[in-house]
Amino acid sequence: MEKGYKNLVFFFGVIALITFIGFYKKYFSLAPDFPGLKNIHHFHAALLITWLGLLIVQPILIATNKIKIHKFLGKLSYFLVLVAFISMLLAYHNQYLRFISEGQSESFVLSFVFAPATDAIPFVILYMLAILNKHATPKHMRYMITTGIVIGGPGLGRIFMTWMDMDIFMAIQIQFVFQLITFISLIIYDRIHKKSFSINPYTIAFSIWLIPNILIMFFPTTTLWQGIAKWIVNYF
Repeated sequence: MEKGYKNLVFFFGVIALITFIGFYKKYFSLAPDFPGLKNIHHFHAALLITWLGLLIVQPILIATNKIKIHKFLGKLSYFLVLVAFISMLLAYHNQYLRFISEGQSESFVLSFVFAPATDAIPFVILYMLAILNKHATPKHMRYMITTGIVIGGPGLGRIFMTWMDMDIFMAIQIQFVFQLITFISLIIYDRIHKKSFSINPYTIAFSIWLIPNILIMFFPTTTLWQGIAKWIVNYF
């Protein structure tokens, strides 16, 4: 297998491992009975595992010249990503209902409605950019890599929470820093190796991910967002 594709398989394999470790205590270790978990959790987990598996398999198919299978799985991913996005929203909705049942304040619950903007929405946008650039392999590959960075975030955050006993806010902050460093490292790598793009895909992806992850630090508590969130909750 060519070195570049080996590196991709390793990169996506690490993300899959991080995700498995992060969700091990709260999900995988509970098999086969999974006490306290709902069907939405299994649905979301199955789609996440499938997506990570696809990210690992696709570079192998290219390297072994199985292009037809690669393209076929690529077309299947249109449906997979749509359903995965829906599963993310349903998982967030389940958490939203849990916060309400716990008696969290309206302000807190409405602030939480912003959460999908930090990963679910960037994931879909980056995937769409990858598909739009499917005939420009260097761009396509880079956008696919960034979908992995976004999807791997929650697993990383849960490692800090479940294995290191950090509170959720500290865990999210450290998760943010790790993802930030990963994006910046990829941008620097391309610059050092003089990869020629009018605008580097990593830079575009970084901006798409960074903006909502900066906004979540202050925007959800504003009157503007609280009003928007209340409208979303009432009509959706």
